[in-house]
Amino acid sequence: MDIQSTVKLCNEILKNANVLDYKNNTTFLCCYVLNKTRLELMLLTSIDIKAHNKIIKLAKKRASGLPLQYIIGYVDFYYNKIYVNKNVLIPRNETEQLCDIVVSELKPNFNVLDLCTGSGCIGLGIKNKFKNCNVTLSDVSKKAIYVAKKNAKQNNLKVKIIKSDLLNSVKGKFDVIVSNPPYIKTKDLEHLSIEVKHEPVLALDGSKDGYAYYKRIIDEVPNFLNNNGRIYFECGVGQAQKIAKYLEKNFDCIKIIKDYYGKSRFVTGVIKS
Repeated sequence: MDIQSTVKLCNEILKNANVLDYKNNTTFLCCYVLNKTRLELMLLTSIDIKAHNKIIKLAKKRASGLPLQYIIGYVDFYYNKIYVNKNVLIPRNETEQLCDIVVSELKPNFNVLDLCTGSGCIGLGIKNKFKNCNVTLSDVSKKAIYVAKKNAKQNNLKVKIIKSDLLNSVKGKFDVIVSNPPYIKTKDLEHLSIEVKHEPVLALDGSKDGYAYYKRIIDEVPNFLNNNGRIYFECGVGQAQKIAKYLEKNFDCIKIIKDYYGKSRFVTGVIKS
């Protein structure tokens, strides 16, 4: 079967469903089903009917709103291939910048805790880039812990992984704690895009005001940070100033850092001595 016919039909299905960047989505689906690179795909002229049917079936799933990353099962994130499913958030580009910020200030043998780790993408990204650090991943969800363990194994990274409701089951002290906790207001969940609605509510719902997890972490974290220990948060648009204000209770040297799109996305501070 002529592959261009498959590509054309896939494009039409996704375009009619108003899928953004539909041509790129088609390329990803074709590469996934055919197990080809983009370059190899360009050189193909024909495929069998079984492959055609599978591509079109997945295109219809994508058209229904199922995120592309859940369909192909992975995301390339900060030098790692991160497996994802419906039990964890899909890592975003902005979060790669958070990894960069943390790594730029790390020192050998630092102890790092990735709180609300989900897929493990942040902690595993840090570990891959700075292998001398001791990294712990923590999440309250058993299903997320399974995904994080799978990602650590597949990327050949040795980290400690624990199940904990925030800091309740965490032991020891750390030089760095990094977290991208749930921060969407409960009332705003119903207004999310159809793609985001496929992601786990547990990882999205930041309670009534969107700040519940930040407040808990900030209150409890002093007992888990070494002298000069630093905390790093990712947050939603419009939240950084208030989180920075909360940090003043237990932290100095507080900074708000903008993401690649010019939005105040990250907040960091050093524990008061």
